[in-house]
Amino acid sequence: MPYKTLVILSVCTQIVNGITSADIIASHNYPVEIHTVVTRDGYLLNAFRIPNSIYCKHSGPKPAVLFQHGMTASSDVFLVNGPRDALAFMLADACFDVWLSNSRGTRYSRRHVSLDPSDENFWRFSWHEIGTEDVAAFIDYILATTNQSAVHYVGHSQGCTTLVVLLSMRPEYNQLVKTAILLGPPVFMGHTHTLGQIFLRTLIMSMPDCEFMFHNRILNKILTKICGLFVVRVYCSTFFMIVNGKFSDHLNTSAIPLIAATLPAGVSSRQPKHFIQLTDSGRFRPFDFGILKNLINYRSLTPPDYPLHNVRPLTPVHIFYSDDDLSAAKEDVENFAASLPEAVMHRISTPSWHHMDFVHSMTVANVINKPVIEIFKRFEQPIDCEEVYNK
Repeated sequence: MPYKTLVILSVCTQIVNGITSADIIASHNYPVEIHTVVTRDGYLLNAFRIPNSIYCKHSGPKPAVLFQHGMTASSDVFLVNGPRDALAFMLADACFDVWLSNSRGTRYSRRHVSLDPSDENFWRFSWHEIGTEDVAAFIDYILATTNQSAVHYVGHSQGCTTLVVLLSMRPEYNQLVKTAILLGPPVFMGHTHTLGQIFLRTLIMSMPDCEFMFHNRILNKILTKICGLFVVRVYCSTFFMIVNGKFSDHLNTSAIPLIAATLPAGVSSRQPKHFIQLTDSGRFRPFDFGILKNLINYRSLTPPDYPLHNVRPLTPVHIFYSDDDLSAAKEDVENFAASLPEAVMHRISTPSWHHMDFVHSMTVANVINKPVIEIFKRFEQPIDCEEVYNK
């Protein structure tokens, strides 16, 4: 499989004009590498690596952690909270080898060996292909690069869905995943009621295969400046949270300008369409193409359910969820967990904890990140590193 690697130790502007994940990482004095992975079906995907931290005194190989973002997001989502609160930085400080992936169609992964983003065929994918192809390719690449046997995994939102798809459909990858952390997993979605889905439903379901919610450098730069104004920031944060569920009391409003600079990152219209299909059916299954194409693709009138009994990583799946997450409703998450061979449930009891609070909350370091790091450390041999949480 062809791979490319580009090492960047300072601010990078080579992928897109504007703020990039490499910019954010380098601005906090962390080393950063850019790696390009080619999938089996020809997409060229970029990943950002944080290989080290000044707070880690361990000089040997470090356990690799793969991050996978949600829909409309990119690797940026795991960085904008900064080094004190973002899990990616905290894991680097705790002596883990951090890899931040970007799925096809996002601002960092808009290339193909033969297709152009202006071609409709480029956008003929949903999160099914992101799971079976993109996540698989990232795991293969990381293991080949680091000479390790398995990775730790952190997924938020759609980043949870894609791992479940991979482990269901290509069960050989279960042995390559040490621990799986799923933050707000939208799998079963019969109780999902986000305003974004309600108001955009008709538009989404009528769209052809095309780019949806694309990243626009000029517009994002304008929004960054506007949302950077203190008097306007509250309105930006309110809009951001309502679209993703409902207003949150926990959003890190200081990160709003950077969020505005990086979202949306670009998706295929099939991705939200596929989620709406899950909401309508109450089942977790591949994309519904209609009766005729279903007969061709699945040999049945409707798509078969994903075989969740195949989801068996090396340790039980860790599921973080809350009562007030409208994108991954408590009832649906509990149904999902009951469908897995083994799962450990982490219920967030904090009132009004919503879908984006798993990555953007002011208290995410204590509520989510520290427990996740402890889960990873329990799997690994003790690693010498300084206490970094109060740096």
